[in-house]
Amino acid sequence: MKLINFLLSFSFSILLVSTLAAQSAYETETISGFKIKKIDFSFGFESDYINNMDANFFLNQMPDVQQARLDELNFHPEDLESMVCENPSINVGLTLEHSRFKNMEWRNAFAYKPNRVDAITYYNNSDYSGNYVNINGSHAEFTLESALIFRLPVLSFFNLYGGAGTNIGVTSNNLTCVYTSLDLTAADISFSNINEVNEGVPAGIYGSGDGYADCFNTGAQLNQRVFLQVGTGIKFFQRVEVGFDIKYGYGYRADVGNSIDGTNIVATNFNLRYILK
Repeated sequence: MKLINFLLSFSFSILLVSTLAAQSAYETETISGFKIKKIDFSFGFESDYINNMDANFFLNQMPDVQQARLDELNFHPEDLESMVCENPSINVGLTLEHSRFKNMEWRNAFAYKPNRVDAITYYNNSDYSGNYVNINGSHAEFTLESALIFRLPVLSFFNLYGGAGTNIGVTSNNLTCVYTSLDLTAADISFSNINEVNEGVPAGIYGSGDGYADCFNTGAQLNQRVFLQVGTGIKFFQRVEVGFDIKYGYGYRADVGNSIDGTNIVATNFNLRYILK
């Protein structure tokens, strides 16, 4: 665990330095032997799994009243039916090439993940009488990424790539929703004082026979990952490279003031790169 924390802290420092260096290279054309070689665009899809994700991951982010509403449902691991941790990713960046090591690339990018979703569903025919409970969070994430990649030329127009990198991102527009076919009534809810009943429970929601649904905003989250990366690239007309890559790695997600959870990322990206002279 200490090694992972060290690697993540080290990679964070490298990421900040590399981002500044990429900007300097853009402005001065070269820095420490690196110059801008490609302009990168890519679209991808990620599965950013939260280790041991359960209902508590979501409940810990809720205000006390919302937690109390679900307290009586007694979530159990055996009732877990499905979970999802996924998001699309749009990336724009620069690839730098070293003057002495032509087969080494330093890739730096800004990524926007417009609709990252974490969701979990519980179902138990005996405890819930055939009903379900679904909790999901949706977010937008803004990420900076840097990776050191080595290129293996196979043919004049075909390359294989491999390397390692890191990224760090923050989320905004965080929204967590609860949907259940259960009809939660005021009698099902545990409250610490009468003010929570009067102020925290809107009239007309409970006891209607139509189930229960509620959404609320959560605070910003910090995400960081370290990963290995492999891919391919095919050149057209000496100036355009179309490629595909896969990333696999580990990281953490910090919900400020609540919890820090480990993550496991698997990502695929389709790339379009314009090669400069």
